[in-house]
Amino acid sequence: MIIITIPGRPISKSNFKLYNIHGQAWMPKQGKHSKYIAYENMIAGYINQQYQGPSLEGDIITILKLYFPNKRMGDLHNYPKSICDGIEKSGIIKNDKQLKPVLLFDYIDKENPRVEIELYESSKYKVSYKIEKTG
Repeated sequence: MIIITIPGRPISKSNFKLYNIHGQAWMPKQGKHSKYIAYENMIAGYINQQYQGPSLEGDIITILKLYFPNKRMGDLHNYPKSICDGIEKSGIIKNDKQLKPVLLFDYIDKENPRVEIELYESSKYKVSYKIEKTG
């Protein structure tokens, strides 16, 4: 099990994409869109600071806990891409296709916005879930 904390408000990849006339998305390397690349690099840097072990092989159970400073978070489903790209860029995995399943949770923490990443090798751990009716 590996737990990594990335300080600061999570950044969504969709906010930084540009599209050509054929509808294909691309990420510019300059201007305001370069913030996304900087965020990916920041995630990779924090992972490399907090984990010095070997690369992870096979499928990885991934839990992403996003802590926002307020309720203005946009589309929650756009955040995992930027985070998973940063995990891959760190070298801890070979390809972000290894990150499955990905469980996503969101919280509000005005004082300490952050992303908490938990990684579990599927060969050593299993995931289960339970949904119960309230009341």
